[in-house]
Amino acid sequence: MTGLEIWLKQATRHLSRDSAAQVRTEIQEHYESAREDAISRGANVDDAERFAVAALGNAKAANCQYRSVLLTSAEARMLCDAKWEARAVCSRPWLKWLLLGMPLATLFAATSFFLASAIAVARVLLVGGIGMGVWLVVPFLPVYTPVRGRVFRFVKWVALIGMLGLAFGPLALHWSWLVLSCLWSLFWIEWTRVSIRRKLPVAEWPKALYL
Repeated sequence: MTGLEIWLKQATRHLSRDSAAQVRTEIQEHYESAREDAISRGANVDDAERFAVAALGNAKAANCQYRSVLLTSAEARMLCDAKWEARAVCSRPWLKWLLLGMPLATLFAATSFFLASAIAVARVLLVGGIGMGVWLVVPFLPVYTPVRGRVFRFVKWVALIGMLGLAFGPLALHWSWLVLSCLWSLFWIEWTRVSIRRKLPVAEWPKALYL
């Protein structure tokens, strides 16, 4: 393995396949330019190659910079999954109506139990209905602009926090550690989406990035 290959392996670590290919193309051009410049100044081939690799800088530092502006492998997988889910729903109309109907049915059941004075059961169903509404119905809302997306995400998290407060009641703060431990995956997904939105132009956003 040459010095350039070792450098590229470190610099493209955890990048997506397309990002890594972009880096390799750009670095190869810089490497060849620095190598030819060294040879033209009288260096032999081996010294010129070492000089060209050294001119690229620290590979680990470069990797940190690339990961801040290019898609990582984890972000690329999330994008791929989001596009696959969108295609699956669009190609199956019955699935769309099923997703829309589940939270409505749960909210209807919560109302029925509330009218029957079964407050505890009604509260659980209400929380479940709101939760399903937030995560199942929203993909079909007309949210297609960055401004609408920001407004929706604010409302979504307010609704989620309110739902948890309703579920735990006065003990919400006492059980906050349990809530955080259960929701860490949602926070991670949201953080990853923030990173993807920062790296991709709006024209390339799938619907999931607006939500």
